[in-house]
Amino acid sequence: MKKLKTLWLYTNLPILLAIVLYILIYFLRLQQGGWDLKLDLFKTQRQALDLRIANLLPSPQAEILSGILLGQNKSLPGKIKLALRDTSTIHIVVASGQNLSMVAGFILALSPLIKRKSAIILSFLTVIGYICLTGFQVPILRAAIMFTLASIAQLFGRQRDGIWVLIVTGGFMLLINPAWLTNLSFQLSFLATFGVIALSPIFLRYFKKIPIISQDLSVSLGAQLMVTPIIAQNFHQFSIVGLLTNLFVLWTISFIMILGTIMLVLSYVSQFLASVVALSVSVFLTYFLYIVEFFASLPFAWEYVGEQAWIVWVGYYLVLAGVLTVINKAKSDL
Repeated sequence: MKKLKTLWLYTNLPILLAIVLYILIYFLRLQQGGWDLKLDLFKTQRQALDLRIANLLPSPQAEILSGILLGQNKSLPGKIKLALRDTSTIHIVVASGQNLSMVAGFILALSPLIKRKSAIILSFLTVIGYICLTGFQVPILRAAIMFTLASIAQLFGRQRDGIWVLIVTGGFMLLINPAWLTNLSFQLSFLATFGVIALSPIFLRYFKKIPIISQDLSVSLGAQLMVTPIIAQNFHQFSIVGLLTNLFVLWTISFIMILGTIMLVLSYVSQFLASVVALSVSVFLTYFLYIVEFFASLPFAWEYVGEQAWIVWVGYYLVLAGVLTVINKAKSDL
């Protein structure tokens, strides 16, 4: 027994020393203060694209697409804002790392249908395009780096390495700015990407028979399960219908963003073709609004959540990990 303990300590000593060293450097950087990059290289161009969206889509669909695709802080009717809050979907209507993770994850999930190299290229182009559209916002840059490195490892058949790459990348970013650890956008980006990389493949095994939306549904569910505690803790309410609402609407985000981008590109070529694509975008956005408003109108839509001790959310993630482990094992044994 003593020999086993000695062997375990000898084997894991480098890892333990690395963790201790990282913690020391982290607190040193925390004392020094972090570096926060502020960039907005395409503000004028983004405003021009916002006007094109307004000319092609009715309100409030135009404002929602502008928020999702361009990161524009558009004014929405109070009723819609409350509905988004009560259904835990308000984070969807802004440019975010979570949206980027879901869209890029949707493309990566198509790798069984197309060549892996093509999936990597398409995913990379999506990430670059989204960064440019949103004006190089720091939350998007963080999410892009985390997702790209982790997903490349996953695509080369190293899913576990992809998770570790994500963790190491997140840790490195915290050395750049330790204050990001308590930053909502960083937390959402990291956890959503983790959900896409680690959880969505498990769900895809069950949803793969669902036509068209199986990949996006798996990606959406994986991301949502990981970010739910963060949203509840920061907005001090738990949406009882939130998970169900997100399942109904999150799959549309990839289509909204991809079709919205195609619409904007076509608007420089042919107004008629752009208008045709705009009809499809409007259908998805109208569906999104209808689902959100319907679930928000239910009398039991949400409950107030006070400040919770961190142990509560640790328990949530432990239970989630246990359930997913059992599900994954059961599916593997079949």
